[in-house]
Amino acid sequence: MRRIPASSDPLPFQRRRNTFHLLLTLVFYAVLIGFWLSVTRDSADDRNKNQTSFSALPLLSSWPQTLNRARLWDALPGASTSRDSAPRTREQNFSVPPGYPTLSEFETRFFNLVHRYPQLAKIEKIGRSTVWQQPIWAIRLTAAAHEQTGKPAVLFTALHHAREPAGVFICLAVMNELLSNYGVNARHTRLLDSLEIWFVPIVNPDGYRYIMESQRNYPWWRKNLRDNNHDGRFDPLVDGVDLNRNYDYNWSEGGENEPSSWFYRGAQAFSEPEIQAVRDLALQKKFVLGVSYHSYGEAVLFPWGNYLPAPDQDLIVDIAQTCAAQIGRLSGRGTYNILPLNGRCGQSSIWMYGELGAIDFIIETGEEYFPSLADAARIAEQNLRGAMYLLERALGAGISGHVVDAETGKPLNADIHVRGRRADYVRPRHANGAWGRFERLLRPGTYTVEISQTDYETARFEKVQVEADRMTPLHVMLRRKNGHAAESSH
Repeated sequence: MRRIPASSDPLPFQRRRNTFHLLLTLVFYAVLIGFWLSVTRDSADDRNKNQTSFSALPLLSSWPQTLNRARLWDALPGASTSRDSAPRTREQNFSVPPGYPTLSEFETRFFNLVHRYPQLAKIEKIGRSTVWQQPIWAIRLTAAAHEQTGKPAVLFTALHHAREPAGVFICLAVMNELLSNYGVNARHTRLLDSLEIWFVPIVNPDGYRYIMESQRNYPWWRKNLRDNNHDGRFDPLVDGVDLNRNYDYNWSEGGENEPSSWFYRGAQAFSEPEIQAVRDLALQKKFVLGVSYHSYGEAVLFPWGNYLPAPDQDLIVDIAQTCAAQIGRLSGRGTYNILPLNGRCGQSSIWMYGELGAIDFIIETGEEYFPSLADAARIAEQNLRGAMYLLERALGAGISGHVVDAETGKPLNADIHVRGRRADYVRPRHANGAWGRFERLLRPGTYTVEISQTDYETARFEKVQVEADRMTPLHVMLRRKNGHAAESSH
C-alpha cells in the first residue's frame, strides 16, 4: 500500500498533517457545496436527486492543487450545458422492474455474443465469487481474438455494487456496437484491429443474484456476501464487503471499518476474490485506460481530489471533460458532469491510476439504481458515445513503443517516466514484460522521456513531440550497465 513518507519527527508531523487535512476538507466541502448549488439551482428536483446521492460523490481536489494546476475549476462541469440541465421529474423504482435479466440470463447474453463473433470475441473465467463460487467472466474483443496480440488494452467493468446493473447493459451495448460493425465501419474496424478491449461486466455476481432471488426492494443490496461474523449463514445486517472500497491504494483511509456498514472496506486490502480477479487481470494487461460503470448521478468521476496532486491532473481532467460531453442526460437536457474522486479511498480508479498509471474513471450512470428496462436501454445508448471516445483516446495522443535488451532482444519490464509528470506516490507506467510494449497517454506537446530498468542504463530522450490523435513511436534498446549507451528511434 502506498503511503505518504514518514517524517523524522512523526508525532508532531502527524498532528500538523491531520490539522492541515481537516482544514482542507472543510474548504473542499464548502466549495463543492457552493459549486453544486450553482450547477443545480435551476431545478429543485435536480437538487433533491443530487442530495440523495451526495454521499457517493467525491471531495474536490486539494486547494493547493487547484492553484497549481491549469484552472481545475474551469475544467469542471461545462457551464453551457450542465448549469441549465436537470433530470426530468420522475418516480423512482422501489422494486426491481419487471423483465430484468437474472444473473444466468445476463451470462447467456455474453456467451451468445462470443458465439456469434468467434474471430473477434473470447470469454474466459478470471476468478470466482466469495460465497457462491460463481465465475467472474471477462470478455476480450480484438481482431484475431484467440491469439496473444500485445496490443494496447482498455478495460470496462460494471456491477461492483449489486444494485447497479445499468453498467451491464452499457457493456453489452458497447460489445454489440463494436462486433456488429467490424468490417463495415472503418472507425469500429480500426478500434478492434488496434486494441484489446476487455469487459468484466459483472464484478459482483453473488450480490446481484441475491437481489434477484430474494426479491429485495429499495435500497436493495450493495456489497458482496462475505460472511463477516463467520456464523455460516448470510445476515444482511452484518455481512458483505463493499467491493469498491477493497482496492489497495489508501485502503485504510477510505470506506468504513464496521462490517455492518454498506461501505465496509473488508478485513484487508484485496481480501475479496472478486477484486483479486480484477487486480490480476489489470496487472497482466497493464491497461492504458479504463472505466467502471456505477449508478447513479450522471457524472464522470476522475482521480483524484482530497489527496496529493495527481501529476497527470490536466490530462485526466481533459479526458474526463471530453468524455462527459459525449454522454447525454436521461432527461434530454445537457450532458454529464465531471467530479473528482476521493483520493483517500480504496476505489478502482484510485488504484488503477496510483498503482498502474492507467487513466481510469468511474461513471455514475442514470438517475436511479434500477431504471426501467426502457430507461436502461437509453442509458446504454447515451453512454456509447462516451465509450467510443475513450477507445479512440487510447490510441493517442501519447507515446508508445517497445523496450528490449539491446543484445538479446528480450522484452523488458521497464519504467516509463515523463519529466514533470512524476510523483513518488504514483507508480510510473511499465512496459509489458511479455512483449516489452508500453503506452503512455499525454496531451499534445513536447516532452522529455526517460526509460529505466534495474541493472540497465537509463535512456533519456529530449524534445519528444506528441501530436493530437496519434501515438508517437518510441522504440528503445537498453544496454546493461557498463555497456554501451541506450539506443532508440522515434
